[in-house]
Amino acid sequence: MESNVQDHDKEKQGLRLKDVRITLKEGKKRYPAVKGVSLSVIPGRNTGIIGESGCGKSLLCHSILGILSQESWETAGEFYYQNLLLAEGRGGGRPGFCGTYAGFIAQDPAAAFDPRMILKKHFTELAGPLGMKRDQILARAGVLLKQMGIQDPEHVLRSYSFQLSGGMLQRVMIALALIGEPKLLIADEPTTALDATTRMEILKLLKEMKGLSVLMVSHDLRAVAQIADDIYVMYAGYIVEQGETASVLEHPAHPYTRGLLASRPSFSKEPIQVMEGYPPGIHQVTEGCPFAPRCRQAEDRCRNQRPELAECQAGNGGTTPHLARCFRAGIQENDSRGGTGHGK
Repeated sequence: MESNVQDHDKEKQGLRLKDVRITLKEGKKRYPAVKGVSLSVIPGRNTGIIGESGCGKSLLCHSILGILSQESWETAGEFYYQNLLLAEGRGGGRPGFCGTYAGFIAQDPAAAFDPRMILKKHFTELAGPLGMKRDQILARAGVLLKQMGIQDPEHVLRSYSFQLSGGMLQRVMIALALIGEPKLLIADEPTTALDATTRMEILKLLKEMKGLSVLMVSHDLRAVAQIADDIYVMYAGYIVEQGETASVLEHPAHPYTRGLLASRPSFSKEPIQVMEGYPPGIHQVTEGCPFAPRCRQAEDRCRNQRPELAECQAGNGGTTPHLARCFRAGIQENDSRGGTGHGK
């Protein structure tokens, strides 16, 4: 009992999202994109969000940081950090949160830097917002860049972004995100543009950082599995499965999660099993479970009723509940394809 109380207290100290909804605005019409997501990033633990493109992962990530365009998007729900409600400031940002408590790694490192500015200026521009002197910023930048495996930080700081490789730029971006010594790092598809070797190096760097919790958003299941202690599987704007990473990956309860696992490239001679179809578009209305059109286990109720997240028996024994949004959660069919439709 004491352990559960301690876990609950740690959860309160981290990042908590409660019933977050994000809606696309097109004139007077509204289209839901993220549909009531609740999640926690517990201090000392890394968290991953996985799912195909278009499932709402990046939108959720940007809503936490307050960087969604208010002209195009409406956000509802509650965001807490260290048990304090994060209020939106002017323009939708979250003053005092980004940079101080949370750092951010964007999806495309090349697009994140102004090609007209040397990288040194990107660091020194943060001196005012962080209440630090330029010399302090540059000294810390040099230390961080060395931690990122960059042997000559001075040369890199004098360079323009287009003079560096994608892997080098990603290292610079991580250093930039950590300059204010945040306790939380939000990474939106941080390895998408990298080759396999560099991807492994970046993930190793993120996993080995001490005193830092990482929230990583990706469609790359291997990448998330390497770094995350807890995992959320997202589909069509919903969380469809969540729990400790080992529990979810070893005992997937939702057919979508099983489909993602089956479609991973492997070193065996077995053919890759690709899920048929695509996630529903943002303008598409679904009556029941949004995954039903792609699911071979779908029943009539799946097409007419929307299941809620509920605790399942899969992977029992972890410190956090294993939840799934499926009427048949945990029911394994004699089908190596995980009960989903696949191409050949």
